Amino acid sequence: MTAKRRNKIILGNSHLTVYPWEHPTTGAKRWRFAFLDAGVRKYRTFKTKVAAEHAASQILRETPAGLTWSGLDTETQKFLEEVHRRTPPSERPSLLAFLRSRDSSAEVETAVAAFIAHKTSEAGELTPHLAAVGSTLAHLAAAFPSRRVSEIHLPELAAWWTAKGKGKASKTQRDIRAVLVTFWRWSLRQGIAGSEPITVAERLPAVKVETGEKRILSVAELQSIMAHVEPEFRAWVILGAFAGIRPDEIAPGINKKKAKRGLHCEEIDWDFKVIRLPAVVSKTNRPRIIPMSEALIAGLKWALIGPGMTGPTTLQNPSQTHQLARLGRDLFGGTWPKDALRHSYGSYRNAIVRNLDQVAEEMGNSVAMLHRHYHNPQPAQSGREWFAVRPNKKPSRKQIA
Repeated sequence: MTAKRRNKIILGNSHLTVYPWEHPTTGAKRWRFAFLDAGVRKYRTFKTKVAAEHAASQILRETPAGLTWSGLDTETQKFLEEVHRRTPPSERPSLLAFLRSRDSSAEVETAVAAFIAHKTSEAGELTPHLAAVGSTLAHLAAAFPSRRVSEIHLPELAAWWTAKGKGKASKTQRDIRAVLVTFWRWSLRQGIAGSEPITVAERLPAVKVETGEKRILSVAELQSIMAHVEPEFRAWVILGAFAGIRPDEIAPGINKKKAKRGLHCEEIDWDFKVIRLPAVVSKTNRPRIIPMSEALIAGLKWALIGPGMTGPTTLQNPSQTHQLARLGRDLFGGTWPKDALRHSYGSYRNAIVRNLDQVAEEMGNSVAMLHRHYHNPQPAQSGREWFAVRPNKKPSRKQIA
């Protein structure tokens, strides 16, 4: 047999060469071709040239990407057949995208560490909130050791979440879910959580938290607070009760990341009888104008704040002192009712004006939120009684000093 008798089988950009071959031991005349299977060079040998050419053509058809179907073991063939059967042509791009993303995915423990480092860098420090988030995610990583983020599926994540929140309040369960959603969305942006636009964490069922009505103080409770609050926090009480300003908008905020400084005396416009709350103080970063009632004016004077004064209305946030704990214990038999002064203002102000749009504008809130909290307004008389409250007497500067 001569070299001229070789035959090149061509399919597309690939080819195999069928050539005559003689067995080195027996001397038998055969036809053979070589091919690569997963990077390994293999040979096929046949008695006739026709049989060799037929086999070479079949391999070329089967291996445009280097896969030899006839050389696969039975289990692998069954697996590929199942994938082919279950994946319609329209879903093949998504399947390939998932496989590519899986290759770039990180293990949960590694991803959690990177996520916390990123958030800490953004905040400038490891805040108590971030520490709590890190603790939750560390528990997640421990539950899925050596697993990639993209390999965590809904049933097992839901089981972990359910066990983690078992026996806890619905708000805590919701907060845990929120941590998972934030982590998975971040991982998705990093390309390590698969390719689906809706992450596995977002597919966890939402938790409805029944908040009920906000705590609304009575006139007697307000009078009791005014009688027992320490002098340095009188303005804080008055601005909450008669202007509806958020606690952390009145005093220096406790959130270091946002660094709100609190309301200053020069932002109280005594000539036009309004408070001009600037964007640098507003929680929503939008300025707003709040009308000054006679109750607010009298209360501010009781707190020794008047025209021409400058600087903070309240030097420190009472939540960072013993003040709220003491008032909660002494006046409410437990804890201070959070935001009760502001909620009371919203309810009693709406009782008088009967205009949630106006009240929402004054409070820097949405009308929808006010509808949820104050959909059952107080009687107008109750509103008038609230804004008729006055301090029993004006303190002297010696008392404050």
